[in-house]
Amino acid sequence: MTVCLNAMRDNFGRRLGICSRGLFAVLALGVSTVGAQAQTVTLADAFDLMLDRDVQYEILDIEENIAAELVRQARGERLPRVGLAIRYIQTQQVIVNQDNTTFQEGTSQYPTTRMTFSVRQPLYDPVRWRALPQARAEEELVAAQAAVARNQLTTLLIGAYLDVARAQIGVEQARIMIRARSQLESDLAVQVDAGVIEADTLLRAQGDVFEARAMQAERELDLTTALFELYRFTGPEVTGVSYAGASVGIPNYNELVGTFSLESLLAMSPAIQVARAELDVSERQEHVARAAYQPTANLALEFEYEQTEGSLFGGGSTVQSTELGLNVDWSIYEGGLRRSRMREAGARVQIANLRLEQITDLTERRYDALTSALGRSFVSVRAIGAEQSAAGRRLGAAIEQEDAGRIGPQASLEARLRRDTMALQGQIARLRVVQLQAELLALFGALDVDALSQEFRGT
Repeated sequence: MTVCLNAMRDNFGRRLGICSRGLFAVLALGVSTVGAQAQTVTLADAFDLMLDRDVQYEILDIEENIAAELVRQARGERLPRVGLAIRYIQTQQVIVNQDNTTFQEGTSQYPTTRMTFSVRQPLYDPVRWRALPQARAEEELVAAQAAVARNQLTTLLIGAYLDVARAQIGVEQARIMIRARSQLESDLAVQVDAGVIEADTLLRAQGDVFEARAMQAERELDLTTALFELYRFTGPEVTGVSYAGASVGIPNYNELVGTFSLESLLAMSPAIQVARAELDVSERQEHVARAAYQPTANLALEFEYEQTEGSLFGGGSTVQSTELGLNVDWSIYEGGLRRSRMREAGARVQIANLRLEQITDLTERRYDALTSALGRSFVSVRAIGAEQSAAGRRLGAAIEQEDAGRIGPQASLEARLRRDTMALQGQIARLRVVQLQAELLALFGALDVDALSQEFRGT
């Protein structure tokens, strides 16, 4: 008896450290939410909170606006240039020496006003002409990159959300374990008092209770850690997530893989779309670099008005002149600059092609890994479901035998614990399917937060 008590105290001492750490984590969670209204959020609520808090979304919008402005600038390069120049000149003339005896010396001051109105229209300028397609390609690239960034943020949010849901199930599993172990301890205490069983059986049951409480502290610590990860998106007011557990529906594997096939992935993948947009931009840049070898032609119209009020040698004058001309320029040699730009542009096209091949290969591998994991997860869900049904039947048989007096309460309690534990294991297995489904949808850029939020709520 003394040995059993000492072993129980040692076991409890080891568990006490774990319980203390778990209690500290729970207190830390409580402190972080002081002064804020605690709430359990749905996925849609968490997404709205992320939109309000995450500055990355605002940055993405600004980058798209910048890309649109670059398109307007490139379009403006094709339009005429209209200018108005006004010059006012004050001239002072001093005769220092001359042969004319009439004007031996003298000075004069007079103003001149000159106004020039000019219109220049590019008729042929390949560099300017090809700048607009390049700007549009860059705008599409920025839009594709923004879609990938938003998709990644949403994927991270869903992952953090489901991690909290998984941790909540773990906490519930620990509570079920404590209730079962505590109930068994109470039943055994009655039997010990009645002299039916030895006290060491009760001591072992008490050790199981301490172990279950330590496991609960660990699971609560896991929940605290998962909530801290979710706080990046939602803020510290959130204390839990809405997840319906067994009521959450899971898709049919064949229908899911048939709808989101590998062929459709190559056309829908946001990552592949970005790689293709990068290739298009690099090819446009190469076209612009090649255009620098060609001549340019500009039509110029200029109207000038000049008024001079007088000078030392004569009276004032007013002159109006109009010029209309065609300017053709062709650069012959620029120190090898154009050839260097062509080589640079060709290298960038080569890099973009290699990157497209790489991303396509990685995306296909990711698709194969996700569909394979989904297949195994569906098998796991079915296996756990079958085991859960068997556990229910075993519990019914154990209750009948206990009522008949053939077994004690310990067997029926263990059977009930097994049934409840398998029910939670089934929820975790279904959650894994849901998480893999979300990752597969993210691979296609087809995440629907509202639809997933309804599924998580079981509606």
